[in-house]
Amino acid sequence: MPKSLLIIILFISNIGFAQTFNNYNFNTQNSDQLVNILEYETGYLLTGYISDSAYTAADDFFGSPVLLKLSKSGNPLDTIYPTTFGYTELAQTTIYKDGYFYIFGTTNPQNDSIQLVVTKYDTSFNYIHRKVYSKLKGFYYLGIHKTSFCTDSTMYFFGYHYDYQLNITHSYILKYNFNTMEIDKFGYIPKDIVIYDLLVNNEEDKYTLTCNSISFQSQVLTYDSSFVLLTNDTLFMPGITNATLQSVININEYRDSLYLCLGAGDLVYPINNPTHFIDAIVLQTLDSNFQIKDLNFWFHDSLTGISLSNENAMIKNDNIDYFLGATVYLNIFEPDKGLLIVKIDSNLNIIWKKHIECTAATMRLMNMLPTYDGGVLVLYWEQASLTGAQLMNSKLIKIGPNGEVTTIYEFKSP
Repeated sequence: MPKSLLIIILFISNIGFAQTFNNYNFNTQNSDQLVNILEYETGYLLTGYISDSAYTAADDFFGSPVLLKLSKSGNPLDTIYPTTFGYTELAQTTIYKDGYFYIFGTTNPQNDSIQLVVTKYDTSFNYIHRKVYSKLKGFYYLGIHKTSFCTDSTMYFFGYHYDYQLNITHSYILKYNFNTMEIDKFGYIPKDIVIYDLLVNNEEDKYTLTCNSISFQSQVLTYDSSFVLLTNDTLFMPGITNATLQSVININEYRDSLYLCLGAGDLVYPINNPTHFIDAIVLQTLDSNFQIKDLNFWFHDSLTGISLSNENAMIKNDNIDYFLGATVYLNIFEPDKGLLIVKIDSNLNIIWKKHIECTAATMRLMNMLPTYDGGVLVLYWEQASLTGAQLMNSKLIKIGPNGEVTTIYEFKSP
């Protein structure tokens, strides 16, 4: 099984942002890779990590977490680097609940045993509590992602870890209780399945997930509350024999018992030229049995490939519009062709499509978040050089409601 890189996220919303963000002009000896941002009453919390190089951080080694508070206007308020907790620690996703921040991440102590850890802070960055979870420890790689399903005190998460000794990947689903900081429910999906998105129904008795199997087939699976498989559907690409939708990232409930499923794929284009294939963002409309009802696609040009972010490659803006985003490349390992961002309406008709050109050695889409004015904030990594330490920086742009780029934000660690 291939080992997935840790996808890093930074996204900021709210109409109160200043038109020009502060630039951080510190000495940049590290890779600055912010992974998450959330809004709370008085500002925003950004979380992620810094590392001595992009590659070591992606492999969960030699990284240190960073927590950064911004005001509603985008000005920095406070930053901490809680490096004393372990040999290496990375923040992967963050939740704000009832006046507290919960930082979900991984720690890699001296014995090189990756562990899930949750750290609780108040909004003044006072440390409250910290817990390591034995259900998820002792693995070579560990990823965790939040879902949209939550109650007053709980939230569902999913993820996967790679067992280096056994050379297999395990995916899991867990229900986390914020009041007790305990895992109320935990279950494994069969080995060698990598989950990319998860829907939980209101009764919490059915889980719908998108995944890739060991054979690289993209699938939609449903399980009951005891993790017994109910349905298994492969997502095929119409027009190409035996081809499946690639890089399935997001699945959303749409309307009239339909689903929207976002991935990437090779398309025959033009339709009358069966020898010409292009890489494209592909949005499939599925019925309640996960059969294709319709298909929409967008691409940059016929020479570039498409790679979707593992977080929020498709986001919804107040149930009115959707934003889709991807990295475009000629070489997936050194993507230097920029970003492709698409805005569509609720009927899946295109409003605008924008290509953000790469201005560095590489450029990778990390996350997106819609703003209240109909625009979207787009996080990406820039890599200045392909030699040496190959350090990354996190940058953010705002694209306005009509496709105009209005603001840029850059974080650099001291």
